[in-house]
Order: sequence, then structure tokens, then C-alpha cells
Amino acid sequence: MSTLLHHRLADKERLAALACYDVDDAHLKQQLDAIAMRTAAHLHMPTAMTTLMLDNAMLIAGSHGVDGWLRGGPGGPAEWAFCAQTVLTREPYIVSDAITDPVQCTNPVVELDGIRAYAGAPLITPSGQVLGAHCVIDVEPHLFSDEEIAELRAAAEDVVTAFEQHPSRNSPDYMPTFFTNG
Repeated sequence: MSTLLHHRLADKERLAALACYDVDDAHLKQQLDAIAMRTAAHLHMPTAMTTLMLDNAMLIAGSHGVDGWLRGGPGGPAEWAFCAQTVLTREPYIVSDAITDPVQCTNPVVELDGIRAYAGAPLITPSGQVLGAHCVIDVEPHLFSDEEIAELRAAAEDVVTAFEQHPSRNSPDYMPTFFTNG
């Protein structure tokens, strides 16, 4: 793993913000899967995902249409994750054709799964931390329009709203469901 990438993703405040959410909650997973399905349909893309970036790995928190090596597990190495760039830049990260992209052309998922197009919007918490990305991918090149990126950003905001509804038991905002109407 690239030590530089690990160092840049290992921001303690960002990782602490990630720990404030119950990422194992089944209801949250259903919400994230539904948002991914909606995003894929609206953008006419075969695959959409919500990913969380740890310091050395990408965790798939919700998805629609995931295939290939990603289908077999909960995520993958951070250095293979296009979403790492979304987190690091704090802006949408767009790759129209990974084969010709100077950053991604040697990425193993381009060869293993034939990923050609990626667009990801950062998941920015109310405290300003970037947890991961909400993204779409395709095995065909794709030029993303401003309208598609706006749709992706809106979906990323919906994802953050879903996370906010599922605080971790370790979070100061956590309240057991028997104290709420949920």
C-alpha cells in the first residue's frame, strides 16, 4: 500500500467522524441500497455504490449492480478505490475513460473488472468530515454532464442524511430506539 495514501486517509478526525455512525445497521444498509438503486436508474448507469474510506480500505456500505471482485466482499484496498480521490479532494471525482486516465489507467480494477467510467461525490458530514463517496461506475466510457454530477451530489446528501439517522452506540448523539419513536 502507498504510505502516502495511507497517511492522507488516516486523518484521526475523519476516522472518528466515521465511527459516529452505525454502519452495520440493517435498516441503514437498506436505505443506502435504495439510494444507490435510484442513483443508478436516474443516471442510466449499471452500478452505484456508497463507500466509506478507512485508512487502508474501502468499505461498501450500500450498492446496486455491484459485480466482479467487489461482489464477493465488503470492499477492497484503498489504493484500488477511485473513491479515495473523492475523499482526498473533497470534490466530485470524475473519470470518463479509465484506460486513458493518467491516474487510473494502471488501477487493477480497470484490468480486473474493466471499469472505464467513474463519478463520485463526497459524503461530507455536518461537521465537515468526508466519510467516503457516493458513486456510479460503468464498463463503458461515459462523459458526465453537469446535471448528472448535480444528481450525484444530491444523492450524496441523501446518503449523509441516512447516516445521521443511525448514530453509533459510541456517538454522543446515540439514543436507544426505546427512547424514540423509531
